Amino acid sequence: MADKALHAKMAEYVPDALQHNGEEAFDQHLVGVQSVLRSWGAAEHLCNAALFHSIYGTEGFQGFSLPLSHRAELVDLIGPQAERLAWIFCMVDRATVDATVGTAVSGTSEASPPTFYARAELSGFAIPLKSRQEWLDFLTLSLADWLEQVEGAATKAVPRPVGDGILWQKGEAWAYRREAYASMAAILGEAGVSEAPKMHAAVYSREPEWSRSLHQPLTPPMGPAAVAALEAIESSMRDF
Repeated sequence: MADKALHAKMAEYVPDALQHNGEEAFDQHLVGVQSVLRSWGAAEHLCNAALFHSIYGTEGFQGFSLPLSHRAELVDLIGPQAERLAWIFCMVDRATVDATVGTAVSGTSEASPPTFYARAELSGFAIPLKSRQEWLDFLTLSLADWLEQVEGAATKAVPRPVGDGILWQKGEAWAYRREAYASMAAILGEAGVSEAPKMHAAVYSREPEWSRSLHQPLTPPMGPAAVAALEAIESSMRDF
């Protein structure tokens, strides 16, 4: 399906007024991620996945979600490869993604494709990847998503979605999964996605000096279910 038709369909699902973590409206972010991937020479299924990568609600964004009962409809719209990438993006515990990235960088990765795991509030079920290429595709989508929005996200404080207070202070978004995104850029560069490390270097060269020592490896709980899951895990570690 042509981009114009996909953009129109995406706009039906994502209201113009919906705000994402960055400074732009959410639908503009989706088109922006697609534009990044096109500039990297990504395959068509990746560019299609970009427009719907948060469609079911993710670990980091739960402001809008399409019910999972619509998966078949999305498969018909963008194809099974693209929809599966979007589905994984929405289901996955990002720490389990970053674990596979760290293993690859350390040189101890296995030939078989890795396994991700779902978020705790979704029961942490296994998400075995079909191939190394699917893993690389997922890293490509993940890195493009963050590079497109990090500068905008860093321009403002992010309030907690549950309860009172601030999730991130202004500028602290730069610290989010810093090491993992740097590793993704290196892995993709070695895999032939040469524009990925170039864009990563360019974007992070604009980070202010004061925040470069900050590190936030985990995604804070973004919704009631995630908060409840975190509290349940923490409670299991208490010895009364």
